[in-house]
Amino acid sequence: MWFISDENFKTFADEISKEYTLYFPVLKETRYNWKKYQKDDEISLDGFRTDLPAKYFFYATQEELRQKEKTPFAVLGMRACDLEGLKLLKKIYLDEPQDPYFRDENLIITADCTDCGENCFCTVLGKKPYAEDGFDLNFSRTDGGFFVQTGTQKGNALIEKLKELFIKATEEHKYSVSRRREEILKKVSEKNNNQEIVLKELGEKIEKNREVFEEFSKTCVSCSACTNICPACFCFFLSEGAKGKIRYADSCQFKGYARVAGGANPRKELAPRFKHRFLCKFSFRPQMQEYTGCTGCGRCIDGCQGKIDFKEVILKVYET
Repeated sequence: MWFISDENFKTFADEISKEYTLYFPVLKETRYNWKKYQKDDEISLDGFRTDLPAKYFFYATQEELRQKEKTPFAVLGMRACDLEGLKLLKKIYLDEPQDPYFRDENLIITADCTDCGENCFCTVLGKKPYAEDGFDLNFSRTDGGFFVQTGTQKGNALIEKLKELFIKATEEHKYSVSRRREEILKKVSEKNNNQEIVLKELGEKIEKNREVFEEFSKTCVSCSACTNICPACFCFFLSEGAKGKIRYADSCQFKGYARVAGGANPRKELAPRFKHRFLCKFSFRPQMQEYTGCTGCGRCIDGCQGKIDFKEVILKVYET
């Protein structure tokens, strides 16, 4: 474990950008968005997750499925909720059969949340606003700089290459990070009234429930904002392009999503489509990939045109 000062952090970003296309979050009014790093940019890792999930650096909404030269990139400041989604996507796209188009050679540098958004609810699902594994490097804010953890050989090699920028972390640094993590965990928990659910029980209750989904689906307009902005949704369809097949992001909330070649559609009605998304996240994904398909980022609440509160839905089902 290491420490890097605020002064050296700027040099670190400059050095990373020499080998990778570097992206980082920037604050615009009250929200965060991704930006491509330029040498004079100031980087802050404070705050919470961005509006758009980091998955789109790895899995494009539209992509030609042909071998092509790739420029390696680094995502600096990815939050734990995005990393959790990426872990699921990697299991889906990088397990057998391995997908050669899902970018796995890049650099993932996560950062602890120091604040929470209006609709963040990771703690309700038993998750945390900071990453504990799955990253190449993780940066945790502490006095005068960052406490840095390595998670892969890539991360270790990067520290070794830029070792003049780092010093060994002290017990003081570790204590400071532990205290800050307790504070942000408490803040997110209190924002969600200290509610927490047992995910296995939730999955079972979703399968049996119908009334709650019929109630909340009344304002759904099947716009797919919730799935497009979700860090863990992965559905796609293939189409023929000028140079081969093209993969497009798809959504289970579209009316034609489940339609088969003969024209039959088991989810033609809106309520079953609405419920399917919850089944996918809390029943199907745990059964098939041993991962929950929801990270508690709350983006779906931000983007819903029907003003549906995803957290409210699962809590109502859980309490039924």
